[in-house]
Amino acid sequence: MKKNNIINAKREMPSEVKRGIIIVVVAVLVVLFMYFLTTRILAKDDSSNEDKVRENAIQYDEILAGESFNKTGEYYVIYYDSTNQYSSISSLISSYQLNNTETKLYSVDISNGMNSKYVTDGKIVTKDASSLRVKDNTLIKFNNGKVEDVITDIEEITSILNS
Repeated sequence: MKKNNIINAKREMPSEVKRGIIIVVVAVLVVLFMYFLTTRILAKDDSSNEDKVRENAIQYDEILAGESFNKTGEYYVIYYDSTNQYSSISSLISSYQLNNTETKLYSVDISNGMNSKYVTDGKIVTKDASSLRVKDNTLIKFNNGKVEDVITDIEEITSILNS
């Protein structure tokens, strides 16, 4: 009987070796699972990014308030607050820029932090770029960097931008 036990003991692996092999096999399976899962997720992300790729274009229609006097020819500059969700100025600007090629329209978003020093609650000042002070929904007509007209009436602004 002792001989059978000794022979069986030699044939069987020690329990520590069995545990080690099981741990290695499980670890390899987990790594393979993570690899295939990651490659599938990345492949899905790559295909969705192809739809989002757009050509970058420089837009010259939105300017900073300090640049209002730097343009040549006859042009309008509209000062508006893009964060005002009840304002229809944004859609008027887009429509005018798409449809009107005669007189250029530049827009200045006064909610932009770089334009905040040009915003006033008091009197509008249009002498030069350094002293410029405007209110929300102000349209200024320039000719070669000189102010020709200042319009603050929203109905008149709408009328000009719709023409």
